[in-house]
Amino acid sequence: MFEPVTQFYRKYARWVPIFSFVLGFCFDLVMLRRIDELRTILQQAAYIFIAGCLIGLELVEITKPMNPPGWLKKIWTYREFLLHFLLGTLLNSYTIFYFKSASAFSSFAFIILLVALLILNEFLHFGKSQVQVHMAFWSLCITTYLVSVMPIFTSSIGLLSFIGAISLSTLIYFGFAWFIKNHFASKPELIRSHLLMPFFAVQIIFSLLYFSHAIPPVPLSVSYMGIFHEIEKEDGNYKLSYTEPSWHFWEHGDQKFYARPGDSIYCFVQVFLPASFKEKINIQVRWLYLDERGNWQSADALPFPMVGGREEGYRAFSKKSNFQPGKWRVQIETMDNQEIGRIGLTVIADPESSDRSLNTIIR
Repeated sequence: MFEPVTQFYRKYARWVPIFSFVLGFCFDLVMLRRIDELRTILQQAAYIFIAGCLIGLELVEITKPMNPPGWLKKIWTYREFLLHFLLGTLLNSYTIFYFKSASAFSSFAFIILLVALLILNEFLHFGKSQVQVHMAFWSLCITTYLVSVMPIFTSSIGLLSFIGAISLSTLIYFGFAWFIKNHFASKPELIRSHLLMPFFAVQIIFSLLYFSHAIPPVPLSVSYMGIFHEIEKEDGNYKLSYTEPSWHFWEHGDQKFYARPGDSIYCFVQVFLPASFKEKINIQVRWLYLDERGNWQSADALPFPMVGGREEGYRAFSKKSNFQPGKWRVQIETMDNQEIGRIGLTVIADPESSDRSLNTIIR
């Protein structure tokens, strides 16, 4: 029954990693929606568990020959394909979710790192180091998963949530190492070189990236930001008014802001927070301007209380009345200064006094 499939697999074995990569990515595009969906959380947990089992079997093979039971022999050939699919799907998921939360250059550098690891997982083999590389990837998946879901269960963001995620990932990993050591591979040098070293390397790098603000602040993400001349709330929605032509689709409102005396600059923002954030949490909106020496200076950093659960994101706006012409930037940040989103604008003094027409959008 399986012979034609086996022959086909052997004939096209060199294309299997590419097929696995494309299949995993397409699968994620269809399945992934919200980071706080229970189905998504459980699915990723299941993938991590199955991948851990497969990597555990790779470790056992190093110490003694594997003789799988009869029912498993037919599909044993495809275990590497399955492992690549699982790790690839997990890395795809984190790349998508972390990209949504990325804003600063350092955050995009982390996304590039994830993409690079995804490609390495799919298309390169590392000979005798293959198991160690798989362990490092698996460790990264556990840590990244817990860092993204811990705030959902604790309804909080920040350092304590991160420490909780790292502590739990350490507990899981050491439990896995203890199980492998006591039931399959008792060699201390194997546990040290193939489990502990990859794990600690990933934890150290991940922690350094976090404290340098290179890790995007998942699960928060800015779904929309715009600059406007006027904002009014009507029937539960926001009426946003701007002067730029409506066909300037590449701009969000008046990013080229023509300011007349008495004008105020409004920054409207929609921030996604998981539904578990029932109580208001504070993030902050920071206004910055470019000084004569080309350095960004902070003008204001104001609290921005928000509540989670709305599909399109929590809506709010910040008003700036004291400003001067020049280049400005508005950043949405956590209270420990992790950037969630930003938008740039140029303020231009407008000498005109005639009536100006305003376009409007409703959000």
